[in-house]
Formats: sequence, C-alpha cells, structure tokens
Amino acid sequence: MAEEKITVDVLTLDSVQCAACGYMMESMAAMPQEVQQIIEYREWSVKNKTGIGKFMELKGKVLPSICIEGDIVFPSIIPQYEELIDALIERTKNPDLVAKLKAARDKGFEFDKITENLDKAGAGKNTRVDS
Repeated sequence: MAEEKITVDVLTLDSVQCAACGYMMESMAAMPQEVQQIIEYREWSVKNKTGIGKFMELKGKVLPSICIEGDIVFPSIIPQYEELIDALIERTKNPDLVAKLKAARDKGFEFDKITENLDKAGAGKNTRVDS
C-alpha cells in the first residue's frame, strides 16, 4: 500500500509569467527532501479549463493561493518555511506524517533541488494552452 501523502494545490495565474505565482510554487519546491516525500503538490493555472475548475472547486478568491487538504491556507500570501510546515501539521491526521513534519520543522528551505521538484510538480507545464 502506498504511503499516505498530504495534498497541496497551488492556484496560480501562471508560475512562469507571474512572479508571485512562481514564488508560491518555489515555496513548495524548496521544501526539504523529507517533506517532499510526504506531500503531493500541483500547480493549477487559471489559464486552462482544469485550473479554472480546481479554482472553483476550492472556492478560490485570489491568486496565487496555497490550499492544503482542500483548505485555502495562504491566499495571496507567500508563506515562510515554518508557517508552511505548521499548516501542513495542522491539516494531517496521520501521526507518522506529523512526526516527520515536526522533525523537519527547524530545517528550513533547501534550494538545491528546486528545479527538479518544480518539474515533478508540473510547474509551468499547463499554463499556456487550453486543455
């Protein structure tokens, strides 16, 4: 059975052309490897139908926004590392994931794999053409 992961949706205009949207995606992509292993995040650009659908489903109001487990947590606010970890901890019921997040709480952002992590999350890949 696959390990449970925390779902994070990043609502954007376009992480390639919008600086704030890019920073929002980078805040997720810069999470340390221990956190990357327990989260699953994706960019949803409102430049395509699926992104608009996700924006409406999550009841988005502003861009960019980070939603954790279906809750809009950071509406148009780029979070600091500790704020992001705390929000992940608050929204998971799995004690193993909570323990892993608490262990990583003081680690801080890691920027050495940011490009690889953004690529895995599909950042900027579905923002230019309607789907």
